[in-house]
Amino acid sequence: MFSTPPVCASLNDQAQLKAMVAFEVALAQAEATLGLIPEEAAQGIAAHAQVENLDIPALALEARAAGNVAIPFVKRLTALIAEQDTEAARYVHWGATSQDVLDTATVLQLRNAVSYIRQDCIELEHCLAGLVIKYQDTILPGRTWLQHAVPTTFGLKAAGWLTAASDARYGLEGALQKACMLQFGGAAGTLASLQNRGLGVAECLARSLDLTLPPLPWHTLRGPLVECGSALGLLCGVMGKLARDLSLMMQTEVAELSPPGGKAQGGSSTMPHKKNPVDCAIALSVATQAPGLVSTLFSCMVQEHERGLGGWHAEWQTLPALLRLTAASVERMKHTVTCMQVLPAVMGHNLEKTHGLTMAESVSMALAVQLGKEKAHHILQELSHQATDNDQPLFDFLMKDSRITTVLSYEKISSLMNPSHYLGSSQVFCKRALEAWRKRNNAECL
Repeated sequence: MFSTPPVCASLNDQAQLKAMVAFEVALAQAEATLGLIPEEAAQGIAAHAQVENLDIPALALEARAAGNVAIPFVKRLTALIAEQDTEAARYVHWGATSQDVLDTATVLQLRNAVSYIRQDCIELEHCLAGLVIKYQDTILPGRTWLQHAVPTTFGLKAAGWLTAASDARYGLEGALQKACMLQFGGAAGTLASLQNRGLGVAECLARSLDLTLPPLPWHTLRGPLVECGSALGLLCGVMGKLARDLSLMMQTEVAELSPPGGKAQGGSSTMPHKKNPVDCAIALSVATQAPGLVSTLFSCMVQEHERGLGGWHAEWQTLPALLRLTAASVERMKHTVTCMQVLPAVMGHNLEKTHGLTMAESVSMALAVQLGKEKAHHILQELSHQATDNDQPLFDFLMKDSRITTVLSYEKISSLMNPSHYLGSSQVFCKRALEAWRKRNNAECL
């Protein structure tokens, strides 16, 4: 429920071991290229380092005593290779340290997991862009403090969701790019074990894994990973905002949208008629959980000297959890936006529920030209209260009040009370949002 199959597969134990093996194989190849270890040894390591031959339950048990999984991993990988090539086994993990392999594996898994989240984000954005285009003229009540304000369009609401989602994805892509860097510093960040060849090995290793080579090892410099976690948290917040708006519009009393239905989708164990906004519930739950995880990552930044004690370890559960939750939230919102039913007729009906009160500002602004803003506001506030108390249209009270009719004609008042005449720059904003999205994403967009 709180992840997606591709992201779960990117973060499971086998995926971690696969990434760790990739590091060890690439390290041996880089060192062989520079003549630090025999070429035959690198070939032997590559040939016999098979993830499926590693005992995951045993590694998990041994990691409890070691303090991290890299220590028993290297031991078991060395023994596995020694079964076939004792000479090659001598050079496994040559010059590296536990955090080198674990951090690099984390980055590789992070990159893979985010690629799936990114794809779902793009598909969601396409759906939202479609709503902007289709409903840019569909009028409904704008709502402030959950009360009717002035008219807006469903297309403009969708443009806001699109802009926020696109901004969040773009931020995640930028943070990921910064975080996708090699970790390779040896015991205490000096690569002294490789003498003066360490930088050359690091350059070759980074190229092999398609990672950036940072200026120096970052064993206790966790900023880029935390920035990536923050970007994930921000994306969860954006999905939560979308879920909140959609779920409010799906309420029975509002019913401007209908949640996805179908067999086993959003039903109740006791009420046959129910069609609950399940996807929105998941996204809202994720938006509630994510800030705590992001906060934990920030706490992890305070690490000691050249190797952290506890802070590094706290990342291991936190970052994967945040990735899984983000994946679930984006996928759920993509599903809802794709499959929900939009009900323009209900939007128009809801606009009429307050008997024209949403147009009070329109009349007030026109009246203010002759009477001044404060006086006009006071008159419309008074008439709005009368219309509400008597449950009658505001238009009727406007036409009965000489303060209005001596300034504004019947035709003018009728025009001012027409919601389609008071949408301001909504179409322009929709157009600008679509153009900005298309420009940022080029050929990937509509």
